[in-house]
Amino acid sequence: MNKLANSSSAFLRESANQEIDWYPWSDEAFERARKEDKPVLVDVGAVWCHWCHVMDKETYSNPEIVNMINQHFVAIKVDRDEMPDLDRKLQRAVTSITGESGWPLTVFMTPNGEVFFGGTYFPPVDSYGRIGMARLLKEVARLWKEERDKIRESSLSITDYTPSSGNQVNFDTVEVTMSSIISSYDIEQGGLGNTMKFPHPTVDQLMLAYSFWTGDQVSSKLSTFTLKKMFHGGIFDQVGGGFHRYAIDREWNVPHFEKLLIDNAELIEDYHDNYLYTRDPIILEGLKLTVEYVLRDLWTKEGFASSMDADVDDIEGGYYIWKWDELVRASGEWKELVEKVFSLVGEQALEGGVVRVKQDLNDLSKRLSKDVKALLDELRLARKTLREYRDSTRKRPFRDDNLYTYPNTRMAYALLTSYPVTGYGVEEALQVVNKINRKITRRLNGGGEGLLEDYASALLASIKAYSLTGEMRYRNVATELGEELKGFMTNQGFVERRGSSEIANMDTPNESPNSLALKALISLSQIEEIEVPEQTVSSIIGDYVQGPPFYAGAIYSLGSLLNGIAHVVVVDSGDGKAENLHKEALLTYHPFKVVELVKEENRDVVRPIVRAMINQGEKSRAFICIKNSCSLPVYEPEKIKLLLKSR
Repeated sequence: MNKLANSSSAFLRESANQEIDWYPWSDEAFERARKEDKPVLVDVGAVWCHWCHVMDKETYSNPEIVNMINQHFVAIKVDRDEMPDLDRKLQRAVTSITGESGWPLTVFMTPNGEVFFGGTYFPPVDSYGRIGMARLLKEVARLWKEERDKIRESSLSITDYTPSSGNQVNFDTVEVTMSSIISSYDIEQGGLGNTMKFPHPTVDQLMLAYSFWTGDQVSSKLSTFTLKKMFHGGIFDQVGGGFHRYAIDREWNVPHFEKLLIDNAELIEDYHDNYLYTRDPIILEGLKLTVEYVLRDLWTKEGFASSMDADVDDIEGGYYIWKWDELVRASGEWKELVEKVFSLVGEQALEGGVVRVKQDLNDLSKRLSKDVKALLDELRLARKTLREYRDSTRKRPFRDDNLYTYPNTRMAYALLTSYPVTGYGVEEALQVVNKINRKITRRLNGGGEGLLEDYASALLASIKAYSLTGEMRYRNVATELGEELKGFMTNQGFVERRGSSEIANMDTPNESPNSLALKALISLSQIEEIEVPEQTVSSIIGDYVQGPPFYAGAIYSLGSLLNGIAHVVVVDSGDGKAENLHKEALLTYHPFKVVELVKEENRDVVRPIVRAMINQGEKSRAFICIKNSCSLPVYEPEKIKLLLKSR
């Protein structure tokens, strides 16, 4: 047994019984490398990663490779979910040297911590057009022994990234970003690019906001088109709900089967925002089925599990793939509907097929002479029948029950945001938020110094809990977290951890920590007297021209600052009328909106600009403030909608 058995990481524990003398990332490992004058081999991966499992099984279990590693290297395993800040730096270094990035990430380092070579997946012997690990290890060991000067010349220090310059804070940046997004948009299949497809929630949301700001509805229609293509495809689990991480093809057909909490949190937000904008029943069904999946399969009674594995018993997608005869047989009374709606794809590459919808459900409903809502209701029953069959006949994928703070608070935020639409998840979300206090750690229940993504996500969730419930305790926690988060802020952006200078500002496509921090402090600025310096905003988007779609999250906040944040204050006078005002405020689309529900006796807590208005009126009332102007008191819910849409 190596040194991984007592790790808190499920990914590291999976390798605890390997013959390789693995270390966790530690000073001890590098000290041994210096003492024995050996290079360091680092394997970065995650418990949900299919090719990480393949490499562990085929490469790191190969006796020849095991012996070579133990004899000539010091070996380290890193869980990217545990140490995302380290992963970002190693990915950047390897990309600079070889152009590769992703997981598994294979990194060769000097004992002093410099990177000199790396890549992603390496098979045991030459195959797939890639050099085999056995040959690679021999060559690296030879170079280390005979030509170390070459290694020193090519080595890169693991350095912190800071933006090279600032960028003007104006709407031209939004326009340039939108032009870049449209130029890479797949007009036939939705999404970005023409090969494998990742969801890009921040891009979808920026496209929606752009239509709101400009009145040009093209981008909102393209965003909706993407969400429908994903919902109809195999990237969406048509039987159990929820999204897999990405599709390996242009059509969203065949996914990599892992399901991540963070991905589904962001997609819940994405589908929720789109539904508020479009009121499309197909978008609503995608939202509801995803929320139901999260609450059913990822809730642990203490928080949300971070992921579900891609494989079952070494079969890729084993839990999710079907033979057509089995699918039809399992559908029971819904056999005819299932045959008309679903098809299987990807059977050539897998041990079965992936279920997808044959065609757009609007078109299908017309062909079947059904109202689309009626079709969705029937499909919901068919999905339930298939899911119950699947659960009763198949081994479920491994679930990582680590309660990481960042994805848990992102999911809490998403569920609180979508609750007025779905009616689901508020109890679970508030249970997560109730674990938050001023000092954030990597896990909800303690352990490890909190990173920027943890603090920013916790602040967003606390503000959202206050918006939904009106309870002052959530506001108080948000105020405290805002003070903590300001400790990460510099003129160059928000640093990844205290004492670091790393500025993580690119969506990957998960929203960047800097975008989350910017959004969190802008939100807090609507209820507290704080300010985000323009220089910080300018720096966060400073290098956006190198890939505008990957800055969509921060540019969304930039566009909102320029066009106006909506701050809706609902004053509850106890006459029973505040509930409808509050509900309308939550259910009306605006790109960047903060809602406060304030009891009459607590009205002095609001910002001075609102406090000056709030004494007007006696009944329950609402004030809609955008930029530095507030409306007169509003008593009818419908007027809230009109003011938010027109200002």
